[in-house]
Amino acid sequence: MSEAIAHPAVRGGLRAWLRRRELVLHLAGRQLSSTHRRTALGWSWPLLVQLAQLAVLVFLFGRVLRLDIAHYPTFVFSGLIFWAWLQSGVTAAAGAVTDGAALVREPKMPTMVLPLVAIAVTGFDLLIALPILLVMVHATVGLTWSLAFLPVLLIVQAALMAGLALLVSAAHVHVRDVKPLVGVFFLIVFYLTPVFYDLNVVPESFRTLYDVNIFATLVNGYHSVFMEGAVPDLGPLAIVAAVAVVVLVAGIAAFRRLSPGFVDEL
Repeated sequence: MSEAIAHPAVRGGLRAWLRRRELVLHLAGRQLSSTHRRTALGWSWPLLVQLAQLAVLVFLFGRVLRLDIAHYPTFVFSGLIFWAWLQSGVTAAAGAVTDGAALVREPKMPTMVLPLVAIAVTGFDLLIALPILLVMVHATVGLTWSLAFLPVLLIVQAALMAGLALLVSAAHVHVRDVKPLVGVFFLIVFYLTPVFYDLNVVPESFRTLYDVNIFATLVNGYHSVFMEGAVPDLGPLAIVAAVAVVVLVAGIAAFRRLSPGFVDEL
């Protein structure tokens, strides 16, 4: 094992990976420090947006059109903050290369890190919201051992987001309709994903639509961990993990294929 790691090619690959990881963290930190620099509420803004959306959903479906879901605010928030990371991360990543045109023109800049920075920056918003969710869960259904499974869901989602980010960011350089289309896509899929309603209320005739919706499987996984104190159904989650790997590999391949033409398009 030690001889394999000592191989020059392996050592070089590890060093390159570490440099890219450090670059992602550096750029993400710089973007975070500048994003809300001149605002009074600073990093609280993304959280306030999520809480405002939570308030609207709770009012509509907890008071006006009652869905009769136990601990409804906690139920919604346990899906909403992870959906918000997915939507905002991939949407922001779509324009990461075009927005970072100056960096792309740098001779030795690994442009692949730019969409990954967008994922990392929006992930910081999730980290701010997560403690509030844990307090809500503790006050309602209680914290359970199933929370130990949360990192698995996050890794699967991060891999899926990274693959999608690479695909849409590379495509957007050549076709500038991609980012608006990503926004429309997530707007539609939000209502087809059980973020603010229980999958059990969906008629059987429409269940196939949810079975093929990998985002629905992820959100159901978060609901299971936080609201039911149980590990999600591993069968559907394994399929989502496999899809995430395929999307990630496809994203890397597509980005590498299209990136030589970035400078000409920008």
